[in-house]
Amino acid sequence: MRIKELGIRPASATIRELVSRVVRRAANPPQQVKRLEFPYWQERGWTYNRGRYTGSYQTVHAAFCGHIDQHGSSFEFFLYQPTAEIKHNSHWVCFQDRMNGWFFVHMGREPKDVSSGILTIERLITESYENS
Repeated sequence: MRIKELGIRPASATIRELVSRVVRRAANPPQQVKRLEFPYWQERGWTYNRGRYTGSYQTVHAAFCGHIDQHGSSFEFFLYQPTAEIKHNSHWVCFQDRMNGWFFVHMGREPKDVSSGILTIERLITESYENS
């Protein structure tokens, strides 16, 4: 293959302006914008009133009503009307019937905060549906 050099010509005014804009931007370092940080429970729409969080555990498979009672620095997690998928999961033994469709969810390791407890239950729900 032969290459024939045809010469060099100056860049058009449009190209020179575009390059100058890029070079100017590169000279100014980007500024970091801090994201507003909300706890996971707030991002997911849970509300808090007098020691009780109310909301829903949400996954791509299903959503369940729930509430969480706070007692000092500890929490009790409840889920309303778990489905057959959850009842057939190995973690079903962690659910204790509290009547009227509500189930207390016992956790082997107590979550350090409400958000991590919600995430744990949502993972359990996802696992139940994906393994059914």
